[in-house]
Amino acid sequence: MLSPVFAYKCVGFCFFVLIIISVLPNYNLPDYGTKNSELEKDLTENTTRINLHSKLIEEKKDLVDSASSLYFVESSKCKIPYVDPFDAEVSAIYKPLVFESCSNDSGLVTPVYNKVSRHYVLHINETLAAQILNSSSIEYNCFYQEVIRNSYRDGYDVLEAKYFSQDYVVPRHVQGLVSTCHRLGNDSHILQADGFTLIQYAEHSSKNQSSEDPARRKPSVIMFGIDNLSRINLRRTMPKVYNFLTRKGWYEMQGYNKIGDNTYPNLLAILTGHSLDSVRDDICDFKVRGCMDRYPFVWKLFQEAGYLTAFAEDEPGMSTFNYIKPGFVEQPTDYYQRPSQKAFEALLPQWKCPECTMKYCIGRRITSSYIYDFGSEFVRRYVDERPIWGLFWTNSFSHDHYQMPSKMEDFVLQYLLDFEADGVYEQSIVIFLSDHGNRYGQLVGLSSGFLENRLPTMFIYLPPWFRAHYPEYTRALQQNQRRLTSNYDLYNTLVHLIDLGNPKNTPKWPRSPSCPKCHSLFEVADAERTCEDAGIPEHYCTCVPFKTVSAKWTERIAPLVIRNINGYLEERNLTGICANLTLKYIHRTEMKIDLDKNYHEKSPSFEVGVYRTKFKVKQGGADFEATVSFNNATETVKVEMPSISRVNSYEKTAKCVENKIDRLYCICLSSLNE
Repeated sequence: MLSPVFAYKCVGFCFFVLIIISVLPNYNLPDYGTKNSELEKDLTENTTRINLHSKLIEEKKDLVDSASSLYFVESSKCKIPYVDPFDAEVSAIYKPLVFESCSNDSGLVTPVYNKVSRHYVLHINETLAAQILNSSSIEYNCFYQEVIRNSYRDGYDVLEAKYFSQDYVVPRHVQGLVSTCHRLGNDSHILQADGFTLIQYAEHSSKNQSSEDPARRKPSVIMFGIDNLSRINLRRTMPKVYNFLTRKGWYEMQGYNKIGDNTYPNLLAILTGHSLDSVRDDICDFKVRGCMDRYPFVWKLFQEAGYLTAFAEDEPGMSTFNYIKPGFVEQPTDYYQRPSQKAFEALLPQWKCPECTMKYCIGRRITSSYIYDFGSEFVRRYVDERPIWGLFWTNSFSHDHYQMPSKMEDFVLQYLLDFEADGVYEQSIVIFLSDHGNRYGQLVGLSSGFLENRLPTMFIYLPPWFRAHYPEYTRALQQNQRRLTSNYDLYNTLVHLIDLGNPKNTPKWPRSPSCPKCHSLFEVADAERTCEDAGIPEHYCTCVPFKTVSAKWTERIAPLVIRNINGYLEERNLTGICANLTLKYIHRTEMKIDLDKNYHEKSPSFEVGVYRTKFKVKQGGADFEATVSFNNATETVKVEMPSISRVNSYEKTAKCVENKIDRLYCICLSSLNE
């Protein structure tokens, strides 16, 4: 009998590559499992085009054009400093992590796709079953439970068990399932359990993409997202992936600047063209159930243009449209992985690696592999037949720790290489992106922390046919690599792609309503563009950057801000119910570097300067961030109260006051006694 933990601490590789079964010549297997030796062979064959991590650090190769290596973007209106991902400051704390396999076990049950009949069959590895039972004479049974979507809270239901025999043909309505094999007559003796999301074939009338007239051809668009990954940290933790993304046809948006704090506002801007305020004011409040179904998500536009659409995201408990939100009532895209992912979390064993704060393994496989396998199957099913759009987003290995992507470098690279083997780069536009960089932790405390936070990864790949047919768009994208761009520009680019191939008199889809001056990345951006032009709020703008300073004298700023908060509470006659705040510690202090100053020189000392300080108070563990003018001679700060931000939840600690601003600064005395 196998342990349900499935030997999680075996160190090695567990990637998911194409397997051909000789007895089933017309069957195409999804990437649901392979032996470590096969993966190692695959990676060895690709070493000629991959730089080793140690070599990259040693050589410290230039990662931007040598003509302007000091800045990602440099103009009279915007200077975004280049950050060396391997400078001495970060090298002192950074250590690459080692990949860990969830299991060395092969799959006992595998969904096999028959390209002729366009059906999945469930194939049982009978040899493996005999090995697990240590006998070929002991009988066993296998069953599956279908996973279906439940619209309530965007959840799932699991249907009753259905037993099956070898090469059972899966009904086409089954989108997700959990399979279990157990010893005959002993339900508790589990041989293996596994979970699968299926990309069942949808009939259509589209012509083969590769044979269409380029003037009318609509490119497929595949978006491959990793949460919390700055372009700087990508170079540091995934140099092999970075090296792949710098090959011919790829374009890096080096001036791509986030527009919001966390995932939701940044993805919302990419997928709807709206800011948080405009979507709430113009459409509805996302807190209301059913509201998000009314949002003008770009996948709806793709669907109207004849695309098949897919969306998948791991860690469903904190996913972008469900964390502290009701999610969708109607299924948002044609293929939607969330119900299956939630079921897999509930029904299969889980394991966390020593460095992990999130689930590293679900069942036999890496948590994010369910998302990437879903995306690979979707692309493999349709990329040669019809235009498709998909967003495949992972949080599990990158959200909480900046070093974790290094653990997954080869894992992610293999999927990019599999896309190549499946012909994706011949047909499709591929966008490799993130939402933001690290917002807390060790990196944020470095001198480059301001930039690490605000400059997410953004690479765009154009296939050969697109570059040949649209040379003007290709040139514009190339020029825009070193210009300030934002999430709203990416939204406009997606809409622009939908409009391609339409007759000239066809109405154009509307561009971003929240950024009137934003445009498609296939149009050259103004070299003198400002953050305001790009819809980037000042707080997140890197054009006039802030730089972390650690000089002892900066420790005087936070206590002065706290004094202002306590003075405000006193003026409001709230000292009887709100605590007097005292400093616990300072997260960081940053100084604004004006455009006429050199960011890369030692931080100068000014009598009066603009600073941003983030700190924690002892009362209630409240965190605050303030932008202030500090006079080093008189030891005074100038700060407007609303610009002192409360940066963690105050729902439970400010119940004793009702005024919106009061709630930001009041830590109720009653809450401290609870």
